[in-house]
Amino acid sequence: MDGLVKCLLCQSSRTEVFRVEKKPARTYHHCLQCDLLFMDPSERLSTEEEKARYDFHENTDTPGYRSFLAPVVQEIESFCEKCALSPCQVKILDFGCGPAAFLESLLRERGYKAASYDPFYFPDPSLLQQAYDVITSTEVWEHFHHPPLEIARLTQILKPRGLLAVMTSSPPGKESFYDWPYRRDLTHVSFYSEISMRWIAGHFGLELIKAQTPYWVFQKKV
Repeated sequence: MDGLVKCLLCQSSRTEVFRVEKKPARTYHHCLQCDLLFMDPSERLSTEEEKARYDFHENTDTPGYRSFLAPVVQEIESFCEKCALSPCQVKILDFGCGPAAFLESLLRERGYKAASYDPFYFPDPSLLQQAYDVITSTEVWEHFHHPPLEIARLTQILKPRGLLAVMTSSPPGKESFYDWPYRRDLTHVSFYSEISMRWIAGHFGLELIKAQTPYWVFQKKV
């Protein structure tokens, strides 16, 4: 297999290929332009296999999961304070919420107007026709098969100066990537470094205001 698979994010042909033989064995590509690291598209799971794995995700109300999401909630609270908005004035979409839609419940507890979209569990297309002050996307971007299409969809429905809060883990160096637990989930097919996130910010009219893996916060420019 040659290394001329175009980058899924920036479409550059400057990619290099490498094979991970340690189970689960897969072929990956690394973009030398935007630094995206992605699984070879021919080796992804089928849609049915993906859905079967998502059915086992347990994003339920536990102290640990609340703590995991706390930095996202804090970013939203800080955004409201800076914009002098009360929670009831802030319209939020949780994109890729999974079967439990727990973040929506957590935000509604605090008085926010929150809704949840998920292509498998809450596929309401009308939610993607509205505009939002805040969009959250937690543990979702690593699943994107077509990152620019998905990210463009989110930025299009985000209001000017709106907040896009993302949770996804950056890959370690190649020496550690082979053993990285995050890689072993075969629904994880796209991995973004800070370089990747800064490319995204520049390409989609965003400002990257927090870069501390796995927490990334963008603000849409006017």
